[in-house]
Amino acid sequence: MESASTKYANALVSLAREEGALLEYKKATKAFDELLSTNAELKKMLCSYFVSNEEKYHLIDQICAGFALKNFQNFIKLLAQKHLIFHFHDIAKEIVLGLNEELHIADGFVYSTTELSERQIEQVTKAISKRMGVEVELKNLIDERLIGGIKVVVHDHVFDGSILYKLDSMKQNLKERRA
Repeated sequence: MESASTKYANALVSLAREEGALLEYKKATKAFDELLSTNAELKKMLCSYFVSNEEKYHLIDQICAGFALKNFQNFIKLLAQKHLIFHFHDIAKEIVLGLNEELHIADGFVYSTTELSERQIEQVTKAISKRMGVEVELKNLIDERLIGGIKVVVHDHVFDGSILYKLDSMKQNLKERRA
């Protein structure tokens, strides 16, 4: 059964497809999600039952003015009216997933022991995109257990060049030789 988040996300993805503005909707969704996650007061205000819809709509108009996507703006107003802004992060994940599917983009993670620079992430992204034959977007996550190197996970594909993996492989080889 489809969740409410998925239904709202699918509706917005459908609008984006009809308008031919998939990338613009993706950027707007990510920007609005980032704004809500970094501004607790704004989120609280848009979720409040004590703030009128007119006040919320005015605030949303100001925030969304830079996106030039009237339907995105109306979508956010609808979520505010239905008191669903609190769930926007979950809805946004579904929207980005749907838009990426439409754009033929695969999301993934690059794990490393320290934060990678934008240039390093870009180089890894290019290599993985070429290897998989599809555009890939990677997010850097820290995993100190790797000891060194990187590990890239895109859907069910794992590219592991970490020291931990190499040590585990050597350990497995030694066990097999003893048996």
